[in-house]
Parts: sequence; structure tokens; C-alpha cells
Amino acid sequence: MFQIRTYKILAWMSSLSLLLAACGTSSQNEATIATAVAQTVEAGASSVPLPAIQTNTPEPNLPTLQPTLTPGFTPTAEATLSSAPSDPNCIHANLVGEYPPDGTLYKPDTSFTKTWTIKNEGTCTWDSTYRLIFWSGDALGGATYYNLPEIVAPGDDIPITITLKAPSAEGTYTGYWRLQTPWNAVFGVGQYSQAFYANIVVDKRPQREYGVIDVQYQIVREPAEGCPVNVLYTVYATITTNGPVDLSYYWEQKDGNESAVKALSFAAAGSKTVSRSWMVGRGDSPNERWMQIILLTPQYTEFPKATWPNNCP
Repeated sequence: MFQIRTYKILAWMSSLSLLLAACGTSSQNEATIATAVAQTVEAGASSVPLPAIQTNTPEPNLPTLQPTLTPGFTPTAEATLSSAPSDPNCIHANLVGEYPPDGTLYKPDTSFTKTWTIKNEGTCTWDSTYRLIFWSGDALGGATYYNLPEIVAPGDDIPITITLKAPSAEGTYTGYWRLQTPWNAVFGVGQYSQAFYANIVVDKRPQREYGVIDVQYQIVREPAEGCPVNVLYTVYATITTNGPVDLSYYWEQKDGNESAVKALSFAAAGSKTVSRSWMVGRGDSPNERWMQIILLTPQYTEFPKATWPNNCP
């Protein structure tokens, strides 16, 4: 439509030019023609909008940005805090488990994994901007820091696993670790925010055997309070080894009532719990009672006694 009107304008202009030429030219005529042309073109342009130009240019294939990974873990969330929150209870943690146990034996230059299970006891949620950082001692081939692999809400716990390596030289090695917030506050576990650690023993002697490295007792009284006719005491013994081992043991107790010999097998370093109960009647001797684990194999060992008083003589 715009092109048709343009042709009409040009034809009209040509006719006007011929008419003026027949009558003679002058500067006044030229000005008149220029003004008429300008007004005509302006009128045509204002009444006929130009069509919009559509293009089908494809969008460029932009590269997808990937997060920079730190050793061990893949970040899963962006930073949520850049400065310390006002809540004084924001960051608190507890160590609720670890594997393998401290004192585990390794041959020189052996790679292994260490896992700490940490519980978020604070009010702030942890994300991948929180870090596990090496604090002091023996790094054992670990990196300077590792980003946490997932979000940990208050009250939840997270297993943090890293790959380490036993040194070439024999000896006992301990590396200490802590956690770090996105605002660079460093904290540990427990009431005093202590560092948690990996402790290993490097020994190249093939004749060295694995064995029991610790026994911990827990005594449970039923009922917890009061003096009924009978009170049942149960002793739980958690036995920890530093490697795969088959062992035999028995319970010894103060009144001479020993248990039969029992077997316990470990496929790898770790802990297992066994128990034994003792019923105490009202009116029995007021003296304290005790039980203990006696290890027969692989090496005879008498572990400490678990003792308790008789509160209902």
C-alpha cells in the first residue's frame, strides 16, 4: 500500500514540474515545489505505518556453567549467608559416629576413607557453602577443605566421608578437622566445640595382628528408681577392634557366676555390643556389684570392670 501511494506522489510531482516549466522557473517556484513535496511525503509517512520486520535468528547455544568442585564433594546449593547471623545458637554440632574407629592399623602408603557422622545441633541450616576444613596435625593426604555435599537442617545429621592415605613411615598419626561457615566462622563438636580427628597406626610388619582396642560399658537398671522386690541390672559392653578379627570372651562377675565362653567375629574394623544381666533382690548384700569382659583370644586380656552400688539393701 505504501509503495502504491509513493508512485502516485511521484507521478503528481512530475506533472507539477512540467506545468511550472511551461510557465517558467523561479526561486519562488522551486521553494513551492520543495514545500509541497515535503508535506506530501510527511503525510504519507504518518498515515502508513512501516511493517515490523520479523526475523527467525536462532538463539545462540550458550555454554552451561558448571560449579567448581572441591575435592570429595559436589556443591548442591548457593550461599545463603554472607555475614554472621545474630542468633548465638546458629552453629552447634555433635559427633554421633565415625568409621573406621581410631587406632585402626594400615600398611604404609595405603589409601582409606574416613567418615564422621555430624549432627546439626544449631538453629541454622547448613548447605554446600559450609566446609569441612583441615585444622592441625597430620593431613594424611587430605585436601585443605571440602564443601558439604548436601543441605543439613537443624536436628539432622550428615555422614562426611573423605579419602586419606597412610604415610610411608611407621608410627601413629592424628589429623584434626573442624567445620567452617560461609562467613568464615570455625566450629567443632560437643559442648566445647572441639576438633574431631582421624587417628591411625601405620605398621609394615606382616606379623602384626588385629585385635580389640577398646571396651566401653553401659549399665541399665530396671526399674530406674525405687526398691521393688527385685532389680535387674544389665551391662552392655561395646567391643571395638582395629581390623578383621575372630575373638572369644566370657563374662566374669563378683559373685563368681561366670558366663560360658562366647565367640565374636569382625569382618573389618568396627564395634559390636554384647550384654549380660544380673538380678539383685531386696535385702541382698549392700556391697557394690561388678562385671567385666575377659578376652581369651586372640590374646588374653582382662578389661576394666563395670561396677554399680546396691541401692536397696
